[in-house]
Amino acid sequence: MHQIFLLWVDEAGRGSWAGPVVAGACALRKDTAYPFSSLLNDSKKLSPKKREEIFGMIQESIKKGECFGGVGIISSQTINQVGIREANRLAMQEALRQVIAQIGTNFELIKIDGRDDYRFDDIDSKKLQYIVRGDTFVSEIQVASILAKVSRDHLMIELAKVYPDYGFEKHKGYGTRLHEELLSLHRPSKVHRKTYAPIKKLLSV
Repeated sequence: MHQIFLLWVDEAGRGSWAGPVVAGACALRKDTAYPFSSLLNDSKKLSPKKREEIFGMIQESIKKGECFGGVGIISSQTINQVGIREANRLAMQEALRQVIAQIGTNFELIKIDGRDDYRFDDIDSKKLQYIVRGDTFVSEIQVASILAKVSRDHLMIELAKVYPDYGFEKHKGYGTRLHEELLSLHRPSKVHRKTYAPIKKLLSV
């Protein structure tokens, strides 16, 4: 008899001014105690060091086949073309595709952080359940959140090497004062989201 899973999805980088939006999806076995379970929290409340530690533990469980994970990445160029809401949906769809490719159709529900009410290709909308602020209290969504957040942080650190003038390794593309100051000095890069109001304003000057 095939095991039935629940899938869990969250994203990172929706509000960032630069870089990709990234979604994480995971399928966890029911009634299984994972090494990282007691460490979980809202990814935004965890220190970078603790997030990295849990991320490594999740990855190890994925390698062992104890759980299943996927990460969808949608570039800033695509965000500029289709808008952040659709880009976010595409990132979630890709993360889900990766997990479903591993577990097949053996899942009851897909529980997603937020309120967007997306629809995904080849997935019955009746199996989708949205949980507002789910990343703050649902441990399985926190796993997906950490997959998304740490994967995106790694990408932004790599982008910082290509675009060293913007401090991406520090603020990960979000609208901090440092980012704003560096943007005013160097103008937006190719990985900035040119449809976002602060970036549009700079481009219009």
